[in-house]
Amino acid sequence: MLYPKKLTKLSQISLVHTSSPVERKDLGDFKKAIEKIQKDYPMTKFFDVERNSLDPRYLSASGLERLRKLRKALKKVDWLLPVYGGTGCADIVRKLSPEDLSRIKKRRPIVSGFSDSTFLINYLYFKLKLLTFSYANACGLYDHDNNKLFFDIISGTQRNFSFKEESYKWIGHAGAPEKPIEGFCIGGNFSTFRDMLDIGEINPRSWEDYILFIEELDMDLEDLHRIVISLDQRGVFRHIKALVIGKMNEKKLSGDYRRFNSIFNREPEEKFTNVFEYLISDVLKKRMADNDPLYILKVENFGHGLNKNTMILPIGGKTVIHPDKKIEFVGPFVE
Repeated sequence: MLYPKKLTKLSQISLVHTSSPVERKDLGDFKKAIEKIQKDYPMTKFFDVERNSLDPRYLSASGLERLRKLRKALKKVDWLLPVYGGTGCADIVRKLSPEDLSRIKKRRPIVSGFSDSTFLINYLYFKLKLLTFSYANACGLYDHDNNKLFFDIISGTQRNFSFKEESYKWIGHAGAPEKPIEGFCIGGNFSTFRDMLDIGEINPRSWEDYILFIEELDMDLEDLHRIVISLDQRGVFRHIKALVIGKMNEKKLSGDYRRFNSIFNREPEEKFTNVFEYLISDVLKKRMADNDPLYILKVENFGHGLNKNTMILPIGGKTVIHPDKKIEFVGPFVE
């Protein structure tokens, strides 16, 4: 494991555009976030991008412009902090050169991100074994009530932390485990994670050491099915230690399930309780038959649109899920 250097008052924080521009409704929050970061950490620098008339509106700038600014930021950085999510992070991460990765490995910066930026943090973990963090991008950094915990973690003053809420529940054939499940945390936004594996050509030796965390903002059942099949083809669900499912549009997904049953003249399955359980039912049955059950924990404080007790994921960090549904992350996370 390659641990990032801990955050200090003299750390060089580099804000970079990886994906979409900041939406109009969030511009005020972004301005306040920059002011607060620069006040607390005077070495903060914002690597803004230049746009031209041909750039699509949903991108902060062209892929080459974002890559150029990212490389400039990498020359001296202690915390690489994406500005916003949206789409487009794959544009630049797929073009990182061996020299770029070598520079990151040498600098060992803190790298954090959420939504589309989870492409970057998972990519750097799989390519360099650099521990990274799934948490808010710069624009929403201070919107969560536990942002102090995040700063304590990356500053090295918080070595272990955990999450547990009443809404957590075990789902699937396996139910609750009899003893704690230990593994290493990976994941984030589900569709972005699939893209990261495919575009980044990520092929780990085995999935057996991992606990996969996934969430998705908005997706219909057919699109979700395609992503599930993509990961299943790689053997992910057949071998991971456990699966943690965050917020998804359960109402839409369940509605799609019922609608398709009606269209194709079938009665819905009485045992249907969760669309994800339905999509990977064959894998779940096979693992039960092999006495190697896949444990699935459903949580509500991981995903988009949250600000209370938002889950912080150390990508690559040691993770323990207890039978009582407590998720514990065991440090160190920085050094």
